Amino acid sequence: METMEGLWFSILWFALRFGIPILITIALVWVFSKLDTRWRKQAEEVRAQAVADGMVPVVKCWLLNDCPEEAKVNCIAYQNQGKPCWQHFRTKNGCLKDGCIECKVFRGAPVPVIGD
Repeated sequence: METMEGLWFSILWFALRFGIPILITIALVWVFSKLDTRWRKQAEEVRAQAVADGMVPVVKCWLLNDCPEEAKVNCIAYQNQGKPCWQHFRTKNGCLKDGCIECKVFRGAPVPVIGD
């Protein structure tokens, strides 16, 4: 009988020691992923509203740089105009290229504001 009590105690101890922290971690990951999705959606809505209201000027880099037509056809920023041009020209590690940092389009872009 003592062996069964010891076995149940060991199982209960194991569940408390490892199971509960694992469940808490899974719950936190789920909550944070939901929050991240919600915050991304809100940011996109704010950005879309700012563009619609004319608060964010949509400057096209190929117009500012007076790119020839043949260069526009092969330009990834021209083909995908939904994102700012400098987002297309990042290096492999995610950094902006020097040409983008010094560009008038990048320098003239609005600074993101956190909160209301």
